Amino acid sequence: MPTAGTRIAPALRITVPRRIEASPEEVFDAWAEPDLFRRWFEPHRAILRKAAVDELWYWEADHAGRLWAHYCRYLRVERPRLLEFAWMSEATRGLESRVTIEMTPSRGATELVLTHNGLPDDEMGRGHEDGWKHFTGILAEKIKGLR
Repeated sequence: MPTAGTRIAPALRITVPRRIEASPEEVFDAWAEPDLFRRWFEPHRAILRKAAVDELWYWEADHAGRLWAHYCRYLRVERPRLLEFAWMSEATRGLESRVTIEMTPSRGATELVLTHNGLPDDEMGRGHEDGWKHFTGILAEKIKGLR
């Protein structure tokens, strides 16, 4: 809870689309199955659970010369079309934000749309866009090796 005089930046929403040459089931499983997730997401350290509503997971990212802790909780799990989780880190200023990953089949591939809502509208909040572009790019590159 903010103290008197504390100003919270307005909420930011970012959207990252990515075409991935794999089925929605394969893309979903790459996010939802801990063993597959570790093979492409490259966490420094992680405690991952199979995607299920209210399951918690944690991972550390090596960024700017130090480790950044990320705390997450699954909110919606609808295989193979949707994953949604709460997301909190130092870069969200300790506020809970929401990540939604939608997967739609498209001509033998998957149109993935990742939306991150409720980020602070500041440099660290806006930095999530480049982060998500980076990670969805890695997934698109490595998905074939996960099969």
